[in-house]
Parts: sequence; C-alpha cells; structure tokens
Amino acid sequence: MSRSFPSNPLRKRPHLGKRSFAAAAAVVVTAAVLTSCTSPDDNSADIVFKNGVVHTSDAERSTAEAVAVRGDEIVFVGSMNDVDMYVGDNTKVIDLDGRAIVPGLIDAHTHPDLVVLSSWKTELPATQDLTEIQGFLRDFAAEHPVSEVPYIEAEYYDTGMDWGPEGPNAAAIDAAVSDRPVLLNDWSGHASTMNSKMMEILGIDASTPLVVDETDPAVQFTRGEDGVTPTGQSLEGAWRINSEQLWDEIGWRPPEEVTPDLLEEFTSYLSGYGVTTMFSAIAGEDQLKSAAALDEEGRLDLDFHGAAMISNLDELDDKVAEVRDLQEQYGGDHVHINTMKLFLDGTNEIKTSAVLEPFEGDPGNTGELRMSEPDLKTLMTRLNDEGMDLHIHICGDRAYRVALDVVEELKAELGDKWKLQVTIAHADIVDPADYSRAAELGIVVNWTPHWGGGVIGTAALDTLGEERFNRMYQFNPLIDAGTVVSFSSDVVSTQEKYRANPYLGMQIGHTRSDPEYPPAEGPGTVPGTSIREPLSAQLSLEDLLQGYTLNGAIQLGIDSTTGSLEVGKKANLAVLDEDLFDVEVEKIQDIEPSLVMFEGKVVKGTVD
Repeated sequence: MSRSFPSNPLRKRPHLGKRSFAAAAAVVVTAAVLTSCTSPDDNSADIVFKNGVVHTSDAERSTAEAVAVRGDEIVFVGSMNDVDMYVGDNTKVIDLDGRAIVPGLIDAHTHPDLVVLSSWKTELPATQDLTEIQGFLRDFAAEHPVSEVPYIEAEYYDTGMDWGPEGPNAAAIDAAVSDRPVLLNDWSGHASTMNSKMMEILGIDASTPLVVDETDPAVQFTRGEDGVTPTGQSLEGAWRINSEQLWDEIGWRPPEEVTPDLLEEFTSYLSGYGVTTMFSAIAGEDQLKSAAALDEEGRLDLDFHGAAMISNLDELDDKVAEVRDLQEQYGGDHVHINTMKLFLDGTNEIKTSAVLEPFEGDPGNTGELRMSEPDLKTLMTRLNDEGMDLHIHICGDRAYRVALDVVEELKAELGDKWKLQVTIAHADIVDPADYSRAAELGIVVNWTPHWGGGVIGTAALDTLGEERFNRMYQFNPLIDAGTVVSFSSDVVSTQEKYRANPYLGMQIGHTRSDPEYPPAEGPGTVPGTSIREPLSAQLSLEDLLQGYTLNGAIQLGIDSTTGSLEVGKKANLAVLDEDLFDVEVEKIQDIEPSLVMFEGKVVKGTVD
C-alpha cells in the first residue's frame, strides 16, 4: 500500500507569509542611509529599477524602493525619488509597479555532478510498502530485458521502510529481479541495498572484511544476525570499492564525466530561480574544467565555487597540491576552488553518525568519527597555514561538539594567526549546551531546509528516539545566538533536481511540512497536523532569505562583493512577480523570477 498523507493543515492556518516580525518592519530607507546623494556628474546608470520593494539582505535587513546599476555594479540603493539623479538619456528605467527585488541567491552546498550524471537511473515509487517496490521492479525488468538494461540502479526507498526482521536485504530484491545486478539507494544518500547477483559479481561474501576501507570505518557492508553473512546493504558507498568488476562483467558502465553541456543543465536551472552563486561540495576536475569552459563561452550565469574531498591525513599534501593546481588551471573570475570537504561522520538514519548518547535500542553504540580529534586538529592547522577553507559534513551531536572543541583549542593557541573559515554542513542534531558556540567561534553552519518537512531524516525517529528526533533540524537557537546559518539544496540526483528550487526550500523551512511528502500524523509531528515537530523550529522568512543570500556569501568569503544589494557590490539580483513576504505560504514554492541579473547582465527575462 502506498503511503497515505493527510491533508496539509497549513492550508487552513492563518496567513504565515506576511512580515510580522518586529525586527524586520518594512521601513523604506532613504538614499541618505544606503548611498551618497551626491550627483553622479553625468555618470548615469545603465539600468534603474524603481517603484518596487527591495529586500536588500544587508546587515540591517533594510528595505528600499529603487536600485541603480552601472556596468556590473550597484551604484544606488534607496528611495524612488532620489534614484532619479541616476537617470540619464540612455538609462533604461524599469517601473517595477510594486514588484519585489531580492539579491542573487546562493546555493551554498549542492552536487551538480551527481545530478547530471544520474539521469539514467530508475525512479522508485514513493511508498513505504516493500511489496509495491518489488512489484515495480518486477514490471520494470519484464519491460526492459537484460540485453537492454544489464544493470538496474533505482532511487529512492524510504530509509525507514519495513523490510522485515532482517532489515534491508538482498533476498527481498531477488524476489523481484535476480537475472541481473540491482542496486536500490535510500533517501539518506548514505546507504543502498543490492541483490544477490550484484553481490556475487562484486565478490561480497562471508570472507569480505567488515570494514572495506581501512581509512574510513564507516564504509562497510552490514552483516546478518550471525555477524558474518552480508545482508546486501552497503553503507557509505562500500559497493563502489569493487565497481570496476561490475562494469567489466556486464560490459557497460554509467556516464562518469561531467561535460560543459551536462553541467549547464544544472547551472542554468539554478540561474532560472535567481541563484547567482553556487558551491559544489565535491568538485572534481571535470566539473571545474566544464565550468571554466562555460565561462569562457559566456554560458556560465553564476559564480561556481567548489571543494576537493579529503578523507585522511595521508593524502593531505596531495590534496593541497590538487586544490592549488585546479585553481591555477581552471580558476577565473567565476570559477573558484579553495576549500577542502571532510566527512567527519555519517548520518543518523543508519547509525553512522557520531552521537553523544547511544542510538535507540543499541546500547554502547555512539557511532564513529571518521577522523580522530588529533588528526582533525592537524588538518585544520595545515589548512589555516595554507589559507584554505574547511567544509565539514557533520550529522551527529558528538561530531558537532568535537569539531567545535578543536576549533576552540586552535583559536586559543593561534590567536590572531587563526584565519580558517570552518563551515559545518548539516548539523542535524546539536546538543543545547552547544547552541551558542558556533557563533562564538566564528563557525558557519550550513543546512538544507527542504529536509525539514517530512521526507528526509524521518528514519532517525527509530535510531535516535522521539526526544532527540524532535531536536533535529532546529536552527533558530543557533540563529538567535548569532550564528551565521547559510542554506542550500544538497541535491544528489536527477530525480530530486526539482528540490534545488530555493523557494521550495524556503517554503519547507518556514512551514516544516513538505508539500509533496508531508509527514504522516504520529510521533515526530505536531499533534493533529502534518507539521514536523516542533513548531518553534519553523524558520522565519527573513532568516531564510538572509541564509540564502548574505550568509551564503559569508560562508564562501565573498560577502564584500555579493550577497546583498548594497552600493559597490556586484549587480546580482532577481525581480519577483510574487513577493516572498506577501504570497500565501503554500505558494512560496511557485515563485519564479521574471528577471535575473548576474553582474549587471540580464540572464533571464528582459529589460525591454
């Protein structure tokens, strides 16, 4: 039986989208506040936007009526009357007629390669019923013989789906398809389950070491009750260790290289929503090379930032050299790499995160850190010396605390020599004792708001228990403490590419209810609703816009040139036909800019 979702109670609630927060009262500031009123001495603007609602995302979150652009920069932000001094004979004046302008948005953690290289994968039905998935696979295999599709990889199954007492296992897939290798990926992005045919080709049996990557204990195949027999479940991509055997055996391999045309499919999608800066959390050479090619051809309508992945100190020298080489080869005005990406733990749903208290029903198991504290300290020290940034994947509260402890120790030791920008990605659960520490230490926290509405992370109810589950995805305490919290899409496949829509992220972050997959009533939801607990975790639209703009720029170290609409910054902006702060909350996801400008160039819409 397919999952049955209750009607969304938010559709019946009072209007949540109005700006009702006292700190963000819609005060229209004058030019005297935002820019000098002195005459531009006939150096008029190229484009003037006037008679609008300009959400600046500056430090005061001020609101204006007009923006003037000359070349690639903003030369005026202020009142409609004062902007007239920037209107010359050749100035294009756009009367917004009350429409809104927002800064160019920033997707501060995403995976363009995984999106564009996964279009060949099969999409599973949205269900928690194993028999329905088995039926789907059976029908798919019947319609697509082995000669046509020698390998089936499908996504996603719900991480909390009931596979029976054995949990995710090969036999359940064998019952549907056994004539070719099959791999099913779960929603967490950190686990998958294969059938027996795939295990056979990969050589996975009782003799296979439990941990298949000595540098990363989280990369493993789960075992049955005997502690020996592999179940078919692969954690943290363990199956990829022997993937070459698979491709050689079946005489086929998936696309592996990002090309300029493929990358443009994703960058143009983001640009269409007003995203003018993105951060690829793991950017290989093919991504950077393709981004540079697009930029050279005038087809890259955003700033592309990337990170190189590091797993252990043995590769530190090589990784530092790699980042330097990639920047030298492909870096430019709009392509940048100066960041290392580290997985410090896994994920709460499959008990590979590092938590302070044992997982529910699993005494003594608090997960594992994928890098020790001393090694993390060495890594941070080296990156600080190199002038590079560090972006750390952290889901568990213990891993979060360890990272903060190391930063605190190094800041005390290095004093003014400490320059490293540390960003913690995800921070799914944070112990209340640590709520204020990221702000005190200058650590940026990055999160993906569309996770908070009912489809991502729900399996953690079983692994963390209800009390900790209800403390997941709470960022208001961090924001209230002064933490810079940035937002992102973190999409990893073609099937969820649509979730890179930042306005969908804002809607879910604001409501805690996914419009497509709202959580079923019960534990973990507000009683009588399909809203994820607790209501206090609903993010304000003001904080969401700030997180998608200025805070993302702070994370990437580019806030002096972008992230807000201020004089002297790049003219990155979007004109919205529906104001984020006035539209009904269930329609925020439908917002799409009618005009997008990147560095003064109109890349969507027209000024004619």
